[in-house]
This record gives sequence, structure tokens and C-alpha cells, in this order.
Amino acid sequence: MSAPRILYRHPDGLGIIVADPANLRLVVSSAEEEQPVCVTIGPAGLRTLAEKLCELAEGMEGAQ
Repeated sequence: MSAPRILYRHPDGLGIIVADPANLRLVVSSAEEEQPVCVTIGPAGLRTLAEKLCELAEGMEGAQ
């Protein structure tokens, strides 16, 4: 398995999303919250999430 890696870091340091494939989870940390949130997710869930995030991004671009 792979080591944890950063998927996204907010440009102003307000949050970070880390993939932890060895433990099948995503870890989301926010400057506004004390504790990070961990979500269990496997390969199929990651693919579904990626698809939904692309749809969301396209919708956001269309609204601008």
C-alpha cells in the first residue's frame, strides 16, 4: 500500500485533505475545526467521489 499523501491543501492554509490508502480512508482537516474527520473509503468509493466532484466543479464553473 501507499503512504498517506496530500490530495488538496487550501492556498491560505485553511484546510487539507489527505488520502491514507493503507487504512482505506480520507482525512479532512480544517482550521475551523479542532479534530480532523476520517472517512473510510475504498477504490470504488474514491471513483464515485471523483465523478461527483467533477460534476460539482462543472456546475460551479457554469454558475460563475
